[in-house]
Amino acid sequence: MLATKANKIRIFSSFLKADNLSVGYRKGFPIVSGVSFEVNPGKTYALTGGNGAGKTTLFRTLTGLLPPIAGKIQFPVLKSTSYVPQAKKMRLDFPLSVKEVLLMPANMGLSFLPKRKFTKEELILIERTGVGKYLNKQISECSGGQLQRVLILRSLFTKANLIFLDEPMDSLDHESRELFQLILEEYIATDNRSLFVITHSLTNDWRQEFSEIFEIDEGKFYKISQGEKPPHCHHHD
Repeated sequence: MLATKANKIRIFSSFLKADNLSVGYRKGFPIVSGVSFEVNPGKTYALTGGNGAGKTTLFRTLTGLLPPIAGKIQFPVLKSTSYVPQAKKMRLDFPLSVKEVLLMPANMGLSFLPKRKFTKEELILIERTGVGKYLNKQISECSGGQLQRVLILRSLFTKANLIFLDEPMDSLDHESRELFQLILEEYIATDNRSLFVITHSLTNDWRQEFSEIFEIDEGKFYKISQGEKPPHCHHHD
C-alpha cells in the first residue's frame, strides 16, 4: 500500500496529469505507450483491458512504484495518493495482525512516540465492513475477501485525494461489493476526492457510472468515454 500525505484541495486544479507516457520494465520495450489524460477532483475513472494488457504496470507507474520509460507524470497539487493492489497477488507472510496493518504506517518508525489509535470515524468503518470481527487475526491467515477489505480500509484511512484500486471487487461477494461501493461513493463526496479503478467488468462489478473510461489494447491507450475505440472494439460487459 502506497500512501502520501493528504492536503487541502483546490477545486480548479487536477490531481494528476499524464503526458505521452510510456510504461514498462525495460527502456525501448514499452508495454503501453501514448498515455495522456488528467484526473480531476470529484471524478471517477475506470481502466479496462485484457489480462496482461499492462493495466497494473500503468498503475504502478502512476503511483511511483515504477519509473516511466518516457513521458511525464505531474501532480499539480501536493501529491496525495493511495494504492490498493490486488489482494490475490499479495504475499503477506509477516507477523502482523489486521489491527497493526490498519494502523500502518503511522505506528512505524519512532518507537518512543505514543502509538496511534483508531479514530471514531475509523472504528465506525471497521464495524460497518465486518473487519472488527477479525482485528486480532494475523494478516497472513486472512482469506482473500478479508484481506481485500483490510486493504481498502487502510487506503481510506489515509484520506488521500486520489485512490488507485486494482480490481478491488475481485475477491468480494455481491453484498460486500455493494457495501464498499457505497463507502467509496461517500469517500469521494468528501472534499471532492477521486477514484481510479482497474476493472474487468464495468456492469457486473460496479453499479455507478464512471466520469471517464479508458482501455488498454495491444499497447495503446484509448479514451472510450470520449469516443475513441481500439481496432478490435471490445465489448464492455
